[in-house]
Amino acid sequence: MRAFIAIELTQSIKDHLSKIQDELKPGLPKAGWVKPQNLHLTLKFLGDISSHQLEEIKRIIAETSLEFTPFKIKLDDLGVFPGLRNARIIWAGITQDALIKQLAGSLETKLAGIRIAEEKRGFSSHITMARVKIPINPAVLERELGKAKNDLVYANLEFNAEGITLFESVLGPNGPAYTVLEKAKFRIT
Repeated sequence: MRAFIAIELTQSIKDHLSKIQDELKPGLPKAGWVKPQNLHLTLKFLGDISSHQLEEIKRIIAETSLEFTPFKIKLDDLGVFPGLRNARIIWAGITQDALIKQLAGSLETKLAGIRIAEEKRGFSSHITMARVKIPINPAVLERELGKAKNDLVYANLEFNAEGITLFESVLGPNGPAYTVLEKAKFRIT
């Protein structure tokens, strides 16, 4: 099965990000927009895993979750990977993401111990809003993101991260469908 580990977003955050997607869609019709219910903050994409690895991953997320207490996440930016000229991902960014990077790093280290391939690129905290398969004029992309960025910044969006979730991802004709496989709450002090 295909799987990933993420921090779930609250419904109010998903609703607000959905409004920003709706604002961006007319100016960026070539982008493939992530369904609002699928918005999340990925900590580690696992790819295809075996049933044996699944049990080990569950153990690892339970263990890792106890290293952290709940913390606030604030959204503060919109941007693209890898850059405006060759955008592949449109994302919402996170401010003060040191704890998220620490969490992702802890997972990465432990998962490497059960032969889950380590990410070659550095971890970057973000929420994927859309995927770009057909090139978009960089000037148009910059203009549209600039307009919507104000809505994100002024909305002062933040939520409490309460734990981590292991999802299965099944690809279908209408896009991926996600199923929760395991949840692990952060330690309460």
